[in-house]
Amino acid sequence: MKGFLWGLIIVIVLAIVGFGGWYFLLKKSPEGGTCRNESRCEQGLKCVNNLCSSGKLGSGCITYKDCESGLLCTKSICAPKPDYSKYFEKVTISKIKPGSGPGPNNPSTITSTFTRSDAFEIDFGGVKSTTVGPFYFEFVNATTGEVVRSTQGTMDTKFEGRDIGSGTDLSDLTPGEYDVNVYYNNEMIYSSTFTVTQ
Repeated sequence: MKGFLWGLIIVIVLAIVGFGGWYFLLKKSPEGGTCRNESRCEQGLKCVNNLCSSGKLGSGCITYKDCESGLLCTKSICAPKPDYSKYFEKVTISKIKPGSGPGPNNPSTITSTFTRSDAFEIDFGGVKSTTVGPFYFEFVNATTGEVVRSTQGTMDTKFEGRDIGSGTDLSDLTPGEYDVNVYYNNEMIYSSTFTVTQ
C-alpha cells in the first residue's frame, strides 16, 4: 500500500509539472494575452508591446507594420488613415538638393525613396482658404516606432489659406523606412511612408 501511495504521489507531481510546463512554455496566448515574442501568441497574432495583437482596427501597435493594410499606427492603436480633404486637395512628397528652397534652379523630383544627401520636400496643393494656422511634421522610424525628427516648435510653418510647402535635409537619418506624419490643430491629417538609402 505504501508503494502505491508513493507511486500515486509521483504520478500527480509529474502531471502537475507537465501541465505547468505546457502552460508556461508551450501554450499560446490569445489576443490581449501577454507575450515576450511572436512565438508565444496564437497563430495570426503579433506580439506588440508585450501583448498579443491581431493588427485589426483598434488593436495595439508600434508601427503601421503591426496593422492591417490601409490602417496606420496612431498613438499605439491601429486606426484609419486620416482624411485631409477638408483642409487641402493633395500632398506631394519630393526630393530636392539641400541648401536652397524649391524653385526653377532646384527642381523637385516626386519620389518616396531618398538618399541621405537629398532634402525632403512636402507640398500641399489646393489648400482651402479656411485652412489657416501652424502645422508640423514628424519622421517616425517604421521599425521601432520612434519619432526621430519633429518640426514641432522648431520651424515656423503655417497654412495661410493657400498652397505651401516645407522641407528638411536628411543627412542625419540612418538608412531605413520612415513614416512622415503631418499634424494641424493637433490632429494627424496626413501620413505616408518613405525610404532612406545611403
